[in-house]
Amino acid sequence: MSIATASYKHHFLIAFAIAIWLSIFLILIAPFDIAELPLKARLEILPVYGLISFVGYMLLIPFQNWAYKKLKKRSIAFEILFIALFNIMVLLGSYWYYKSSIVNGNYSFIKFTFEIYYPIFFILLPVIIFARWFINRKAVHPSTKKIILTGDNKLDILQIKEEDLICVSSADNYVEVAYVINTELYKKLLRTTLKNMEAQLPQLMKVHRSHLINPIHFKAWKNANTLLLTQIEVPISKNYKKEILAMNHSPLKADDSSQS
Repeated sequence: MSIATASYKHHFLIAFAIAIWLSIFLILIAPFDIAELPLKARLEILPVYGLISFVGYMLLIPFQNWAYKKLKKRSIAFEILFIALFNIMVLLGSYWYYKSSIVNGNYSFIKFTFEIYYPIFFILLPVIIFARWFINRKAVHPSTKKIILTGDNKLDILQIKEEDLICVSSADNYVEVAYVINTELYKKLLRTTLKNMEAQLPQLMKVHRSHLINPIHFKAWKNANTLLLTQIEVPISKNYKKEILAMNHSPLKADDSSQS
């Protein structure tokens, strides 16, 4: 999976690593006015800043996953937006804690932001970038399962990604396989029968005696008897229409207006 769809476990590990790193850095290095605090006080007070960074990061994960589902890809622009939002949330949370009765800090918001927060944040920033890059690199990517279609002749072989297959249609003594590669439509004839294709590809749905379709390529009902697929339209027969409409979970289930 990409970082867009990485599990909460992976993001939890990133947030936890950031929190631990920040806590240890603040306790041991004691930058700026923190140096005035004794070690015991630093151990009691400073880990809360790590907790704030942890909470801020995790609160953004639902938004991130929603956005990536819409965008369908990982982009540098969104990474910058994510880090900017994380920065704002942690800054506000850190300053609120800094001014609380626990820390009772004296700096104004401007002074705290530019003299304490940002110098530390920019030291932390490479850790955040590396952690997100690493989890994206190591996470398992979505399955790109390939299927091999074979005909009666030895040279009748077609290997494609399962999600690229649009439909298989009968064409006399052949079947015509329609598929896409990088949005470009291709068609290939294989000398075999639709029945053999149906056996090879049980995941396809029969909508007509001459057509098998891949449901993930369904776009809309053109009318009561025609389906619009990716760059293709296919007829649907009455014998199979009832079965399709009975499948409440099917993306092919039409609303009432399509049946008029």
